[in-house]
Amino acid sequence: MSDSAGLQCVSPYAFEAMQKVDVARLAALSDPELRLLLPCLVRMALCAPADQSHTWAQDKKLILRLLSGVEAVNSIVALLSVDFHALEQDARKEQQLRHKAGGSNGESILVSQLQHGLTLEFEHSDPLRRLRLTLSELLAIMNKVVSQYNFFTFNMIQIQ
Repeated sequence: MSDSAGLQCVSPYAFEAMQKVDVARLAALSDPELRLLLPCLVRMALCAPADQSHTWAQDKKLILRLLSGVEAVNSIVALLSVDFHALEQDARKEQQLRHKAGGSNGESILVSQLQHGLTLEFEHSDPLRRLRLTLSELLAIMNKVVSQYNFFTFNMIQIQ
């Protein structure tokens, strides 16, 4: 695993093991190398396989055994269970609502009334709610940037 300016990269050995679905080689990887592959391994273990052979069933059991010792797997599983299509539709509706309302943060499709502050709400929420909170904040920031850009452009036109 190489480190380039803080970025961790998958080693060629690990990449080849994933590419060839060589579960024995994957099992031999170190924890840091395995951690970089967690999203792929979780999908391999949880999604319905095209290969229904006995060999794949055994390989899948080994992958599940590898994943069982990693705490972050539960978070990845929770994120994989999110309905991203519905989330995208809600984000688009939110974007349209913000555009129509002129960027006000009064109503939100993504986030209902916050019980606590944004930080506490994020910390105490499930993965879907965290994604919704993050998307809502990103859309608010994007809307502010666009508004400021339009204001700046309008003022520049008036000066000329």
